[in-house]
Amino acid sequence: MGGGGVLTFAGCDAPAYWCDVHHLVHWADGGDTSLGNAALLCERHHGKVHHGFRIERDPAGRWHTHRPDGTEIHVLPRITTEPVTTRAS
Repeated sequence: MGGGGVLTFAGCDAPAYWCDVHHLVHWADGGDTSLGNAALLCERHHGKVHHGFRIERDPAGRWHTHRPDGTEIHVLPRITTEPVTTRAS
């Protein structure tokens, strides 16, 4: 998973207890149920991944989110310790 409850969809700040585990390679396509084949996604972003968005983990373990057109979603690092009050889409 995202390591310590970190969500895998760029910019998502949903609490981990709202989330589902997503198979990177679907079980029906031979994907196993393991941490290496899993991503933690909130319900909203889980739906997006099943409708054209794509997530992947690079060899260093960092997650990347891609739009249906293939462009990557980049999120700037937070520069404050204030709680997040907005939701990424």
